[in-house]
Amino acid sequence: MMKRSLLTLALLAALPTFAQDFDLTDMTPARPGQNVESADVVTKGNVVVGKDEKTAVKAAHQQLVDENQDGIRLVQVGSGTGILSIGSSSYNTYDNMNATLLSKRGAYNQAALIAKKQLIENMNGIEQLCENAVQTSMDVIDTGSDSVANESTAMLENCAESVSGSLSGYVTFDVYDNVDEKTVRVSLISTPKTRAQIRDSHGAVAVTTDPNEVFKQVVADINSGVLPPMGAKILTHAETGEVILMGYGSAIIRDNSNARVARKLKDAAKRQSQTRARSALLGTMQGDEVYWQGSFSEDQVESNQQFEYGGDPRLEDPTTAKKLDSERTVFLNQMKMSDEYGAVTKGQLPPGVSNRSFTSEDGHWMYTVSVYSPSLEAVSREAKREMEAGGTANPSSSGRNIRVYGGQNDEAANPQGASGKVSDEDNL
Repeated sequence: MMKRSLLTLALLAALPTFAQDFDLTDMTPARPGQNVESADVVTKGNVVVGKDEKTAVKAAHQQLVDENQDGIRLVQVGSGTGILSIGSSSYNTYDNMNATLLSKRGAYNQAALIAKKQLIENMNGIEQLCENAVQTSMDVIDTGSDSVANESTAMLENCAESVSGSLSGYVTFDVYDNVDEKTVRVSLISTPKTRAQIRDSHGAVAVTTDPNEVFKQVVADINSGVLPPMGAKILTHAETGEVILMGYGSAIIRDNSNARVARKLKDAAKRQSQTRARSALLGTMQGDEVYWQGSFSEDQVESNQQFEYGGDPRLEDPTTAKKLDSERTVFLNQMKMSDEYGAVTKGQLPPGVSNRSFTSEDGHWMYTVSVYSPSLEAVSREAKREMEAGGTANPSSSGRNIRVYGGQNDEAANPQGASGKVSDEDNL
């Protein structure tokens, strides 16, 4: 560990450093096979050191993508250390489009959990318990005319590992669906700036940005880039510098031949995506409790047999032993492995969190963005104060018993319900 620290210091000393903050703006995620100009970047093991954070992050991301496996990179620049983590998973396709989309979303979820686990593992370490045992045996029989022997080796290995901890201040850097290989990738990143922005985003006391401008910038950001199925992102308002946090959620819109059922399924997808978006926002603001448990067991038997016992083999009576015509060899190995990933998000979001839901262009996905900014929180708190100051009317106790039967009439009047814009943008 000391050698790695000295190496990192040496690499830092070899490159110019600047008092700058990590900023994910304009950073382009890597794609397989791309070349990254990295003359000012030095890599040793999992540490990437550079004088320019954009180049260093892109080089680190390209390395992980080209390795085509899950992993992390520590990105070191003048302002501090960022942690980039990539998780991946595969999915299947089916005749039923609903099943295909559910399999794909499940893969996104697993990839994100793997990326979170790697962040926690890097920060907190991993707890491990391993048992390794070998048992050997030999049985030799010699007579006046024969010499035979049986020998065997049995090996047993059991290992269990676990990771747990609270994770906050991370954002989604990149998502990627490789439709040819049927795999998805999720990249999460935590930097000094994202962690500081999360810590400083609570407790709004004044409006610094027009709320309508907040949503304009959010929509512009969504239109200019990918809308991830899950995760969180941070925006900084271009003019005021106010921090805007976004949580993403998604759900597939299940197809159904019945129009009424299809409408209900679309509404269910919207509610699912909203819950997931709020959970993602809360997770990056207050922290996810992330845990992982992994284990494997491996049993192996290897033997050479030249004789076998007759009669009851449990007695192992040498007078009943029979020499085999040819030596019998056995090799058997069985390995079992399991992984359990989890993330628990619990808490209360601040006032003013607003949801915006979108249907994908192909109509298969419902996306929701939960948006938080100090300005939106301040507006909500002011509205609550005004409403609570207005008082309430006393309820009336007059009336009659309601009728619980009858009243349905397919020919009854059905006037047009409220339809159209509710609020004028100038008054928001």
